[in-house]
Amino acid sequence: MKTTRIASFVVWSLVVGPISAWAQSSMTGVVRDPSGAVLPGVTVEAASPALIEQVRSVVTDAQGLYRIPDLRPGPYTVTFTLPGFSTVKRTGIELRAEFTATVDIEMQLGNVAETITVSGEAPLVDTRSARAQTQYEAETLQSLPGNGRLSTLISVLPGAVLNNEGDRASGALSDRSQTRFAIHGAPNAQPVIDGMNTEMAASNTGVFVWNGVTFQEVVAETTGIGADRDTGGVQLNMIPKDGGNIFSGTANFAYTGPDLQSNNIDDKLLARGLNASTTGLASIKKFVEAAAGVGGPIKRNKLWFYGAARKSITQQYAAGIYWNALHQPQSMLYQPDFSRPGVSNDFYRDYSLRLTLQATEKDKIVVGGSFQHNCNCIYALFRPQGGSLVTPEAATAHEYEPDFNVTSTWTRPVTNKMLLTAAAGINHITQTNKRGEAVDVNSIQITEQSVDLKYGAAYGATAGGSSYSTLPRRQYHQQFAIAYVTGSHNFKSGVNLRELSTGDNKKYGSDLFMANRAILYTFNNQRPVSLQLLATPTHFEESALDAAVYAQDQWTIRRLTVNLGLRYNDVDMSSPELVSPAGFFVPERRIPAADHIPHWRNLSPRFGGAYDLFGNGRTALKGSFGRYPDIIRVSPANPANLFSLTTNRSWNDTAFGAGDPRSGNFVPDCDQLNPAANGECGAWSDQNFGRPRLSTRNAPDALTGFNKQFYNWQASVSFQHELTQRLALNVGYFRTWYGGFLATNNTAIPASGYDSFCITAPNDSRLPGGGGGQICGLYDVKPAFFGRVDNLVTQASNYGGQTQVYNGVDLTLNGRFGQGGQFSGGLSAGRTVTDNCYINGNASLTAPVFLNVPALPATSTVPRTSDFCHVTPPWSSGTQLKFLAVYPLPYDIETSAIVQNSAGIPITASYVIPNAQIAPILGRNLAACPATGACTQTLRTELIPPNTMFEPRLTQVDLRVSRSFRMMGTARLRGSLDIYNIFNANSVLSMTPTYGSSWRNAAQVLSPRLLRIGAQLDF
Repeated sequence: MKTTRIASFVVWSLVVGPISAWAQSSMTGVVRDPSGAVLPGVTVEAASPALIEQVRSVVTDAQGLYRIPDLRPGPYTVTFTLPGFSTVKRTGIELRAEFTATVDIEMQLGNVAETITVSGEAPLVDTRSARAQTQYEAETLQSLPGNGRLSTLISVLPGAVLNNEGDRASGALSDRSQTRFAIHGAPNAQPVIDGMNTEMAASNTGVFVWNGVTFQEVVAETTGIGADRDTGGVQLNMIPKDGGNIFSGTANFAYTGPDLQSNNIDDKLLARGLNASTTGLASIKKFVEAAAGVGGPIKRNKLWFYGAARKSITQQYAAGIYWNALHQPQSMLYQPDFSRPGVSNDFYRDYSLRLTLQATEKDKIVVGGSFQHNCNCIYALFRPQGGSLVTPEAATAHEYEPDFNVTSTWTRPVTNKMLLTAAAGINHITQTNKRGEAVDVNSIQITEQSVDLKYGAAYGATAGGSSYSTLPRRQYHQQFAIAYVTGSHNFKSGVNLRELSTGDNKKYGSDLFMANRAILYTFNNQRPVSLQLLATPTHFEESALDAAVYAQDQWTIRRLTVNLGLRYNDVDMSSPELVSPAGFFVPERRIPAADHIPHWRNLSPRFGGAYDLFGNGRTALKGSFGRYPDIIRVSPANPANLFSLTTNRSWNDTAFGAGDPRSGNFVPDCDQLNPAANGECGAWSDQNFGRPRLSTRNAPDALTGFNKQFYNWQASVSFQHELTQRLALNVGYFRTWYGGFLATNNTAIPASGYDSFCITAPNDSRLPGGGGGQICGLYDVKPAFFGRVDNLVTQASNYGGQTQVYNGVDLTLNGRFGQGGQFSGGLSAGRTVTDNCYINGNASLTAPVFLNVPALPATSTVPRTSDFCHVTPPWSSGTQLKFLAVYPLPYDIETSAIVQNSAGIPITASYVIPNAQIAPILGRNLAACPATGACTQTLRTELIPPNTMFEPRLTQVDLRVSRSFRMMGTARLRGSLDIYNIFNANSVLSMTPTYGSSWRNAAQVLSPRLLRIGAQLDF
């Protein structure tokens, strides 16, 4: 199958070809005579060095309207000719990507040989599109602190919210965060190249890194996304450079290190757990980046090329995370080595090439690819919000090779009204997870509950996700579309195919030590309380086909443009029969083949409209409304993951009493293969572990159906007005809401199979109401039902439903001022209200986590009360201010700034309660405890409802000063100095969430004031 797909791609690329991005721009307008009457039959020619064919032409229709589609962004001169009228030439139009520029012209009676030249800039308001989008030219990004890195967008896009504040690296120097953000409560940003969404499973976490020197422009589409797109998340449309008829290029280099940083560790942070040795510790240990790109003609007006390369190293300290001074097997405890703070280690390599061929007068073919070797070599050091802290040795090295993305595109304007397009693409990523320093196959991961810290080793509980394993991912795209375009009418229809293939069990599924010895420990205050067994070795394979057909029709009637779209997609997944060999605690397992895991069918309408309010192309009222199903990346019902992969059991390391050599030896002295309580260990929490029986089943409505897949609706209304010729105001209201949530019901235990109880929160002024109140809605399974698992996954609507709704308003400005100045940004205010109260009263029900909403730790027993199930965050938590400014000064000096102000991270408090404290309340021991003897089992619950308390607001100001030096010919050398976090703020980005002496201890702090030096050569 693999060989067939690659061969098909090659044939498609060379014979059929693909689509020149639907990310292209267009030009439209109406041509009139001096009396105001419309002029049909006018020849309109758009000429630009950005077009390999140099000129694109159309003819105005009976209403005097014209539209020129499929234009590359760049400078344009537009010429209007008609017998009996003077020729009009409009110059100085800088067309932006994904923008419909309205250029209206009045033609004068006169000699055809007479030419009237009119200068003017392209309009700032797109009155023909309902999309909400922000464009960033490569030159603008390169003028900002960060020098064109894609991760800079998160700092300047109003409303952009990071998935994990730990990705807020010093000066946006980390590449991990490039698409790890969302806007207006929608799904994550999606990278789009040549009209194709190139997102793969986990590929937005620094797996594939986009090289900034290869882009001409980046467009962030936020709402009003049409039927030709597969999802409703932010579309980061990266417009690649094609080369041109003139050789040109760029090369840049940047460096920073500890000697170029200040110190922002003050007494308040030292009081929050940072060791005195942290004082003066620079956040950046090492940052070096070098990139270069060059393009030009292989044959003028016939074949262009653009090639680029990039290398980068980023090493960043985590202020409150240290290596373990103790080593297994000599010691199973953790003692921070303050002389060795944790530091990330990421490196990236990129080699890119793009060829543009004007094969015939009408046929254009583009082939491009990026080949990379990347590594997040201490992957989990900056933990996800709500997870546990991880010491450096327990963080795997994630290496990605081979790692490449290749696309091929083709366009053919059959007539000046009909355009054919097609596309194909391949993405391959193979991820290998390697052991950290001093970790071997005998190392054990230990979670210390008192400080919520994992140390010793790493693991993964899901099939194929075990820490020390390899997982290949492959993705294939094919697209075809036809467009019919006139001045007032624009119809487009197409077919998209997206194929996924993941895993290779024969090659990677038999490593007995993929999770070391398949056992994990949990300690509380350095005493064992429980352990977990893993069903390794295990792996998974699966494939998917997402086939979609769409149509969208756009009409312009006077000043109103309406876009009606409809997209139908059919996504079907399957997995082959697999054999997982016997492991330490499980026998050989035969996993049956499975089809339709899931098989969804979706019909998604997309509507949009734009009204030119005053008919002058400067003010638009816009609205959009659309449905967007989720993108399937990994099957939720692969049988390899439905078999029980883990089981927990309590562990009392002193069960044999003082003086017995087995007491206090940190070794679980029991028969682990015996599911019943024995020795120091309690019973298995999942009696299905290691047995040929599924722990989880899926109801038909969880895998198949019409419009039942997880989805979201997005709606927006906006007002855009060109205040001056170079400054535009945007005011918008946005709403996003979700449906298709699935719930899990453990049908082996009835709702009456649990005992409920309350605990008293500690008295603490830092807790809501000063603490001391009752925390109710806690449940523990009755001992008779302990270990019974028969999970049924079905639609949450069967039990009452789950809701997630975002409402927000943006107020932004963008434009140019003075001699080359630029400004963009503004205010964004919004919040997401969530509700999963249907699970209250039935502890057998489990609700899924909310998308892109900071979650409570997965290991916590969350109280089932209204305070925790219906969460309305304060408006301040979703209010942020962001803007950028660029301004040139005399003597070829240029300055720029990025200012951002946003809410601090949510504050949570996980309270670890020992069985001895719960038993008097519950009237018995926790069900996980052995039937006899002392019990060390604990329960972890939450004291603060999620997303209701926050750290102080974060304010960061970054500046850049650069100076250009003219060199031979058109060459220019620019030296730059970036100053990040100029006011030396020290906001906490990560903290210990476990309530106790270490609660709210700082684990990661905003990087201190940082200087970065750089140089860029353009020619």
